[in-house]
Amino acid sequence: MIRLTAPITLATLLFGTAASLAQTLAHPVTDPAPPVTLANTEQRTITASKIGRPYDLFISLPEDYSTSKQSYPVLYVLDGWHFPLMALLQNNSVYSKRMPPVIIVNIGQSPASDAMALRAQDFSPTPIPQSLGGGGGGAAMFLDFLEHELIPFIDRTYRTNPADRGLLGHSMGGTFALYALEQRPGLFQRIVAASPALFPDDPLMNNAARRALSAMRAPVRLDLSVGSDDELGFTKTTAAFAHVLDELKPNGLDYRFTVYPGENHNSVRLASFPAGLYWVYRRDR
Repeated sequence: MIRLTAPITLATLLFGTAASLAQTLAHPVTDPAPPVTLANTEQRTITASKIGRPYDLFISLPEDYSTSKQSYPVLYVLDGWHFPLMALLQNNSVYSKRMPPVIIVNIGQSPASDAMALRAQDFSPTPIPQSLGGGGGGAAMFLDFLEHELIPFIDRTYRTNPADRGLLGHSMGGTFALYALEQRPGLFQRIVAASPALFPDDPLMNNAARRALSAMRAPVRLDLSVGSDDELGFTKTTAAFAHVLDELKPNGLDYRFTVYPGENHNSVRLASFPAGLYWVYRRDR
């Protein structure tokens, strides 16, 4: 009995162990993995008093911010989803030396699940046709929020250089960046507008806009860009805006216009963001 049952018991044990191991490998029981945290970053929230909505702020600080005593330029970036890319550029600038260390403030509409509709409201100077989704018309209030609430909050909270502010936007964010250039030319000294959502007969190119650009005196560097394969038709309209600048030659505006070959509306960001920032932050020779 013992000689007969021992092999059976051993086989049963080995089979049970193998089955248990297979189940563990298929469904491993582990402690929850810790979230990934980016170094030198913070998240804050601010509510716009007149708009009545909160905004999430994803902030990337220069590597030496906690140990230095210096003040830094601030770069405001529209759309919170650009935060990981901007944090990478922040870290890369330490080694590339293509731009100085800056405080980067990414502004995200909240809740993020409604960001597309909310950004359309915030970034568009005039109402958007219903055929294109509707909404819009809130750019003046959003610009007021930036000037009178967000920027003072950042200046109070961090060691900033108020004389050196940048603004970066893509698509509707690029449209807003050009709107800010026309309406508050002294608020931002460096602007990157990538593939702005400009439509034929856009109000940013009407007579009032031309007068505003012609009257500007504040020194501003503008990097304007678009992809050659922009599927939304913004290659042509962005070139038309650049042509307006060529005609007017606004005093104090140092600008360039770049068409990135083979890039579409979204892929152009990976080419235009670094190149645009390097250009607007370039050192005077």
